[in-house]
Amino acid sequence: MEDILNLLQHGLRRLDPEGRLTPQPGTPEDLRGIGALFVVDLEMSGPNAQMHEVLDLAGVRAALAPRLPEKEAWGARVKPKHIGNAVPAALKVVGYSAKGWKAALDLEEALDKFNAAGRDAVVTGWGIGQDMAFLVETYRRMQQPWPFATVALDVQPVARTLLKTGGQVDRFNLGHVADRLGIGRMGEHGALADAYATYDVLVKLLDGSPE
Repeated sequence: MEDILNLLQHGLRRLDPEGRLTPQPGTPEDLRGIGALFVVDLEMSGPNAQMHEVLDLAGVRAALAPRLPEKEAWGARVKPKHIGNAVPAALKVVGYSAKGWKAALDLEEALDKFNAAGRDAVVTGWGIGQDMAFLVETYRRMQQPWPFATVALDVQPVARTLLKTGGQVDRFNLGHVADRLGIGRMGEHGALADAYATYDVLVKLLDGSPE
């Protein structure tokens, strides 16, 4: 397990109490006493966390133990309140339509379920900067405290570290890395599908690590 923690530190960043990323890298010591990772993905109506909204939200909770066994997963579409502010290209990527989002959850209900699945875990993702910005802004707007650990894990630099000498990966976007590692995907640009792809990539990256 010590070897796994040492590998994860390549992607660890410390957070401030509100969940904002700080410049400080994390260390294996930051993971002591934490029992789980929460591998998340968000799909948004545009790139600006102050203007745009979360449209799709998901997470896979995994025990922080050898092989990262999955404990639970949750995902749902979220009803927008200001769809007029959306960037059309972003909506196209997400596949948004009024009909497709008819059964979407209100943000309050979605956050409650998201919190229940991920509470006290390490928020984990692929290129997590934008997702973290939207999470922080969403909790601020909802006047809710940060419910996760005060360290976050970006899987992308872990992949760069472990695959840089293999030659099989020449672009470090999630889809390309997953394909090169032989990982089947549920789809693209859906929050649960991308959360699972990130989780599967991380498990595959750590497969060769001693327990």
